[in-house]
Amino acid sequence: MKAVFTLKSAESRRLIAKAVAAMEEVKQAKEKAYIILAGGTTNGFVAQEILGDMEIKPHLATVGTSTDGVLCITKPDSRKPFPNVLYKGEPIDKSLEEVFQDFHLETVVIKGANAVDTEGNVGVITSGFDGGTVPKIIGTVTSQGLTYITPVGLEKLVPSVKEAAKVVGARRLDHSLGADFGMFCITNSIVVTEIEALKILFGVKATHVASGGIGGNEGAVVLAVEGSAEELEKTINFIESEVKGEPPIASNKGDCSDCRYPRCHYNKNS
Repeated sequence: MKAVFTLKSAESRRLIAKAVAAMEEVKQAKEKAYIILAGGTTNGFVAQEILGDMEIKPHLATVGTSTDGVLCITKPDSRKPFPNVLYKGEPIDKSLEEVFQDFHLETVVIKGANAVDTEGNVGVITSGFDGGTVPKIIGTVTSQGLTYITPVGLEKLVPSVKEAAKVVGARRLDHSLGADFGMFCITNSIVVTEIEALKILFGVKATHVASGGIGGNEGAVVLAVEGSAEELEKTINFIESEVKGEPPIASNKGDCSDCRYPRCHYNKNS
């Protein structure tokens, strides 16, 4: 049997977050080891689901943001980060260095992305001089074999992350309407889009068949789902009761009069 439905951007994030929280790797880490939750709007939803704390505000839990027609950063004094390190499911005040020194193979790292392609590569935009969060984690993750999970919606699907990463880099850009940036291409994470989320939660096969729209459907994805009558009934009931109606994420754009990006067209000095 088949069913189809459309998910707005925030609805996709809710679905993906619920699936990430249900992953066996995350359950094992919650029981035995550390969960490292990088900042980000999608990870804000993941944090809500793992911690059971719906007071977390995803739009306040990120530095970099794509909003109001530009890539920008959020207002520093508005940020309210969620706990970024959990040990056996509880928030703990430890740095990344301390977590990695207390090595547990079951530890998982969860970080969102700005791009994903059909080969499973993910792209993470970096607009800080030192590359932000990824350089702090990727060495230990890759050298020691930790689980790296990337929750990312299909609204961020691009033809090739590898090609995208080749053509950016802040100092190689001559003009920028918004923050100038580079991109990490990560090839070995466990990618969780809406497709994987539905398989994790219900064992159904989902196909991405259309995208976009107007009146709030900008960034929406249309999915065709195949499964048994029982699987589809559970899926549709869940989508209607737990996912549909998720409110859109608020904007938290930085102030152009106090911009940290000198090459941005909207910078106060431009």
